[in-house]
This record gives sequence, structure tokens and C-alpha cells, in this order.
Amino acid sequence: QLIFDGVEFLDRPMELNIWRAPTDNDVYIKNEWYKARYDKAVSRAYTNNYTLTEESLDIQSIISMSAASVQKMMTMETIWTITNSGQISVKMDVVRNMDFPELPRFGLRMFLPGELNQVTYYGLGPEESYIDKCIAASHGIYSSSVEDLHEDYLKPQENGSHYDCDYVVVSGKENEIRAYGGQTFSFNASVYTQEELTKKMHNFELEPCGSTVLNLDFRQNGIGSNSCGPRPQKKYRLDEEQFTFILNLLFVNKRGN
Repeated sequence: QLIFDGVEFLDRPMELNIWRAPTDNDVYIKNEWYKARYDKAVSRAYTNNYTLTEESLDIQSIISMSAASVQKMMTMETIWTITNSGQISVKMDVVRNMDFPELPRFGLRMFLPGELNQVTYYGLGPEESYIDKCIAASHGIYSSSVEDLHEDYLKPQENGSHYDCDYVVVSGKENEIRAYGGQTFSFNASVYTQEELTKKMHNFELEPCGSTVLNLDFRQNGIGSNSCGPRPQKKYRLDEEQFTFILNLLFVNKRGN
């Protein structure tokens, strides 16, 4: 649960997320991703400690990502800081197992109430953008409904991400969640889950999940052109052995907080 000022902001538990629905250009690398069982990965906490002060609560954890029948994919040292003002900050120091292929993505996934259906962000837009797919985009403040962020590819796949964002605000009539980084980040918001986009073969088969699915990513792997050309260049792959993800979340009741 995640409750601020009596309002529940989550339909389902927040989770670490490394999967994306394979794109047309993931036609070869997706076989490595399935072999690595990235689509089945879950997090596991080994230790949890906390420090409580009058102003905040710090939760320190050692976490791994893994799936049944394979070894650990990565280990993370995390610190979550929760303040009296309603802000949650997270710092994750990630060390990957380099026996595994590059990651599809790394970040947090949140299932927000469907009434949080409007998005404003400062980053690359207004069309979707990725680390290697952003020349046609420009930095600016953009607003959209969650439904309009969806790119309706005939074959469902990862879509609608926005790269190099300083902040994103997802709002409804009375409440909103604000995300901003210690560094720029990528996000996408959708009425569809990545599982739905992965399993359906045609766009007309897609069924909304009833929530606003918000992905807040350290980064995604590049899109590349491997359906008919080369895979992403190394500088566009999410293939570092170590990286740090920093993100801040602020919850707002617009009726007076």
C-alpha cells in the first residue's frame, strides 16, 4: 500500500521492472531475453534495516533480481527515504551479473488508479523517444492523456516512452504523483501492461488493465534496427556492469496539500 492524506495511490504493489514487450527490432535479442527469463524476473530482499528520525524514515535493503531456474541477474543496495511531507526518495546501486545479456530496461513500475489519467512532463517529446530514437524530438513541457501516449502499432510492443526527462506529473481531478530524478530518466504511462503487449499479436486484441501503468526507468535498451539491420550500438545498450538509479516521488492532494 501507498497512502498519502488518506488516499491510496496504488492498485497493486510497486515493483522493480526489467522487462519490456519486445519491439520489431528486438527480433533476435528477445530470444536471449527469454532464455535469461527476464520476463519472469522478481525481486528478493536479503536484509532490511531502518533508521527513524523526527523528519524521515530511511529503509536500507540488499535486493536481488532473479527468476526460477536461473542464477541472480543483479544485486542492489537500496536506500528508501520517506519524509513527513509525502516525498519518497530512492537510491539504488546496481551491480549486474555480466553472464546475462543487456537489459530491456531498469526501473520501477507502478499501477496507479485509473482516474490518474493526465500526464505532464519535461523531456523529449511530443512523440515517443528513446536513447537512440530521439532526433525528431525536442526538449519541452508536454501534456497528454494517458491513452494518447499509446503508439498504436499493428503488432503490440513497447511504445510511448519519453527519454531524458527531468520530471513527470500524473494527475487526476483531486490527486497527483510527481516524479523527478537525481538524474534525468525515461518514463511511459499506459492503460496496457507490458504482459498484455507481449502476448497479444494484434492491436485490436488489446484489453486495458483498468489502472494507469507508470514506468519510471533509469533507462531502456536502445531500439536499434535489428529487424533488418544492425543491433543498437554499444553506447545505446543497457549493458553497464554497475550503475546508480536515483528517483524522487511526491504525492499531492490537490484539495489543499
